[in-house]
Amino acid sequence: MTGSLGELGIRDYLEALGSGAPTPGGGSAASLSGALAAALGRMVISVAQEKQSSAERARLSAQLQELEERFLAFAAEDECAFDEVMDALRIPREAPERAPRLQAALKRAADVPLRAAEAGVSVLRHLAAAEAHASRAIVSDVGAGAHLALAAVQASLLNVAANVQSIRDPALVERLQRDADALTADARAAHALVLERGEARLAAKRA
Repeated sequence: MTGSLGELGIRDYLEALGSGAPTPGGGSAASLSGALAAALGRMVISVAQEKQSSAERARLSAQLQELEERFLAFAAEDECAFDEVMDALRIPREAPERAPRLQAALKRAADVPLRAAEAGVSVLRHLAAAEAHASRAIVSDVGAGAHLALAAVQASLLNVAANVQSIRDPALVERLQRDADALTADARAAHALVLERGEARLAAKRA
């Protein structure tokens, strides 16, 4: 793909994503989902700041913006990690450097989406904090952000699982699987909390 996720227009990005090119792929799309979730949270805080600014709201907005930037970086890292795996696979099987280079590339290819999943959980927790600042008119946007953030976590962890299949270090595989399970549980719990609070707010509005 020519240009990073942060530099491309949405149509150009979708064209690249929908093409037969090896990148961008699922890891990049997961990062975009996470960035969108963070941006929705920041939008909620921006609306609240227009009514009454506060240091807490400014802090939340800055943290969400930093998460947006991290996701854009993860998209680029994911593409680089994928390219490294493909380069290693092109080395002749009989070459002694092939196996160690491939294992190193696979480890990086698992590490990038794992960190992206961690960022997705962080977005969910920030959305839970942002929900308290949302007016009833836009509380649904917090829920939309939560769905996108959960999707970012789940999609990222699928990429972790895909790379784990070929990693030959049992201790590393165990750690990655343990971390992925913990992130899944944390993400589901944070997602449920955001949705529960939002639905309660919307139900109160109807009443």
